[in-house]
Amino acid sequence: MRYTDQQGNTLSLNQCMAANSFFMEDEMYSREPLEMHFTSTGELRAGKKPKNAGSELIATES
Repeated sequence: MRYTDQQGNTLSLNQCMAANSFFMEDEMYSREPLEMHFTSTGELRAGKKPKNAGSELIATES
């Protein structure tokens, strides 16, 4: 698994935790990279970070 920012720079796991959002790329490139972000409660979610304060994304199943 490779983690990158929006400019394509590789991030460490610690940098991901401090980032606004980041992309997760599979080693096999079987699909598009997922943009990830942490919610206000600290949960990791897939998708773009919501612009509205207090709104959260619904978790999806893979």
